[in-house]
Amino acid sequence: MTRQSLSLHPLPPAPPPAPDLRQLPITVVMNAGSGREDKSEAGAAIEKVLGASGRDVELLVAKRPRELAALVRRTAERRPGILAAAGGDGTLNAVASVAYERNLPFAVIPLGTFNYFARELGIPLDPAAAAQVVVDGSIRRVAIGEVNGRLFLNNASIGLYRRLLEWREVHKRRFGRNRFVAFVSGLVTLMREHRPYRLALQIDGHPLTLSTLTVFFGRNALQMEQLGLDEAVCVARGELAVLALREVGRRDLLALVLRGALARLETAENLRQYCALTVQIERLGEGSRHIRVALDGELVDCELPLVVRSVPDALQVLVPAVPEVRA
Repeated sequence: MTRQSLSLHPLPPAPPPAPDLRQLPITVVMNAGSGREDKSEAGAAIEKVLGASGRDVELLVAKRPRELAALVRRTAERRPGILAAAGGDGTLNAVASVAYERNLPFAVIPLGTFNYFARELGIPLDPAAAAQVVVDGSIRRVAIGEVNGRLFLNNASIGLYRRLLEWREVHKRRFGRNRFVAFVSGLVTLMREHRPYRLALQIDGHPLTLSTLTVFFGRNALQMEQLGLDEAVCVARGELAVLALREVGRRDLLALVLRGALARLETAENLRQYCALTVQIERLGEGSRHIRVALDGELVDCELPLVVRSVPDALQVLVPAVPEVRA
């Protein structure tokens, strides 16, 4: 196992003043094609809280996942204000991307499975309580990750981890969305043959050549902690956790999955671990100039070289307000 530490970096400039949140309209975007099964119940709870606030509120539902990004962009142009995502990682990514591009406040009503982004920021997992944060929360600026200019909140990956996500979606559409299906899908995918990537990396300017089954970029300290990785400290100070898995056989892959389940990945010998602000990736040898990347679970095709970076204080997120302390 190899770990690489970095030199100190200059502090980012001070963020601009927060907008007057009480004067902004609120738009909640929900994806009908993914997330929890009780969306109608969650939608009713959200509408009840927001309706009682007296604010200018609109609740929009994308009937198909592929309609989500266009819906959010049209909405931001029509009524710029607080953009709230009610859903899982894919929904959060689509809405946050537009909020980031237009410098608008972003709010989260978590309806996914793990909800790492919301949990790390202390946003309630109950839809009604999270909707109340949209109404009376305060702004906190948080770091994001970017891959060739595309945003990610929790993680990005290429190779095996990306394929695990891809096949998991195929199996969920066929057999249902639950953790058991996800677990079995992962085992089935690991039993397949996997060709390694031969990559040339620049990790904050330090060159590295390796043969790897997957490269994972973590932007969420809570997720790193639950995997048993010390790189949670790097994420907490604004860097990316960079994990690269060496070429191994099926038995070693299964052992790695078990270590992850037991939060003991830190001791995995085949896992190379780094912390970085910027990573550039180029594929060695002949081949396509494009590569498929998973961003918060959503698959996109990107041109090489990949430039992955952490952007500090990039996104304005509504979090629970801190109560005033009276003398």
